Amino acid sequence: MGFFALRTPRDMLEKAHREHARLAAELNIDNVFNFFVTAYHIQDYVRKTAAVPPAILDAFLQDQDIKDSRDLCDKGKHLRLTRSGRTDPYTTIRTRGALNTAPLNTLPINAMEIKWLVHSGSRTFDVQALADRVKQKWEQFFTANGL
Repeated sequence: MGFFALRTPRDMLEKAHREHARLAAELNIDNVFNFFVTAYHIQDYVRKTAAVPPAILDAFLQDQDIKDSRDLCDKGKHLRLTRSGRTDPYTTIRTRGALNTAPLNTLPINAMEIKWLVHSGSRTFDVQALADRVKQKWEQFFTANGL
C-alpha cells in the first residue's frame, strides 16, 4: 500500500480532480497551492510505477501548461525558482465588481469576480484557466496511454 493510500497514477489524478473542484469552488491560496502541487506530482506516480515509457512522459512534460504548472508548484514549495532557464513567476489578484461588467440593477452590487494572474517572463495567464487546461491535459494523457 502506498503512503496515504495513494498508490497509482490514477489515485493521484483523482486527488487532482478533488483539488480542482475545491479550486473552482473557492479561489484561494490553499486551493491554488494544493492543486498545482498535486497536478504536477502526478508525473512522479506515472514514472515510479513505469505506467508509460519515460520518453512518452518526458514529451508530455514539455507542454507549456504542464511546465507552468511545474513552475507554480515549485514556486509554492521553494519560494522562488533558481534553476537556469526558468523564469520566476509572480502573481497579481484582480477583483472586479459586477457594476463594471453588467448594466445597473441586473446583478448584485457586491458581486465580485476574482482573477489570479501569473506573470512569467513576457507571458501572463489566468490561474483558474491554467488549472482547467492542466486537468484536461492530464485526463487526455491518461486516456491516450490507457491509464
